[in-house]
Amino acid sequence: MKRFFGCDAHKHYSLFAFMDEAGHKRNFIRVENDRYDFRQFLHTLPPGSMIAVESVGNWYWMIDEMEKAGHVPQLAHARKAKLMMGQINKTDNVNVKDF
Repeated sequence: MKRFFGCDAHKHYSLFAFMDEAGHKRNFIRVENDRYDFRQFLHTLPPGSMIAVESVGNWYWMIDEMEKAGHVPQLAHARKAKLMMGQINKTDNVNVKDF
């Protein structure tokens, strides 16, 4: 079964969310934004995973690491994503849980 991934990036950590084709959501996983920890986590994902990443100030190195790990990152505009989900209040909890 195909899985979809989302990454809500913060300054010191990122939250990853998972959803399968049937729309079943998984608990999110917090990963420290240390390159080694981030890289180790990426290697636990299925090869070639598509990962939506919120466009924040530190996204560039995350995209590089995702590509090096063989994944397909998709940069998402934070404000536009909020509008597409029909949300007025954008919070980190909403970002990752409503992925």
